Amino acid sequence: MKSNFKIISKKNIYSGFFEMNEVILKYKKYNGSWSKEVKRELFGGSQVAAVLPYDPIKKEIVLIQQFRPGTISKNLNNYLNEIVAGIIDHGEDPEVAASRECYEETGCEVNKLIPIQGYFPAPGSSESYYHLFLAEIESFEGDRIMGLETENEDILVKSYKSSQVEKMLKKGEILNGLSLIALQWFFLNINKF
Repeated sequence: MKSNFKIISKKNIYSGFFEMNEVILKYKKYNGSWSKEVKRELFGGSQVAAVLPYDPIKKEIVLIQQFRPGTISKNLNNYLNEIVAGIIDHGEDPEVAASRECYEETGCEVNKLIPIQGYFPAPGSSESYYHLFLAEIESFEGDRIMGLETENEDILVKSYKSSQVEKMLKKGEILNGLSLIALQWFFLNINKF
């Protein structure tokens, strides 16, 4: 397959919790010609495993809440209802990372992992790629505080009836894009589980 882009240069311009790269490239236009040089800053390419934990016997979904710094510019609750997600370690398979993250963030062991979809969450500004899964788990009563102390995580975990989560979704209470995708997929496919 012929490449439809040419990288002129790529350099790291910031390296911290995230990486930022400056890329100068040309891409093939629909008319067959090449574009002028385009300069963009791209967030480094984290590979992420994301999991929607679901108990098929109790018909419950496990959601987490944690503080999200990206919400500070909005006048809203900075603790979002989300599904599980984490960066895949170097050399780790997405399925292994998904099971590991599910246990670290919820305390629930994965009984069965079902691939949902892989996708680019923000291809205009990031090289990240997300691997999204449904995890069959055993839910629990009450709530838990989970997360790794080494990663400064403080995660509130709770099981909800799937009908409760559907109401939250319809009322606009789910504000995390990854969680919206997973939950919309779930409610479109719930009869298969």
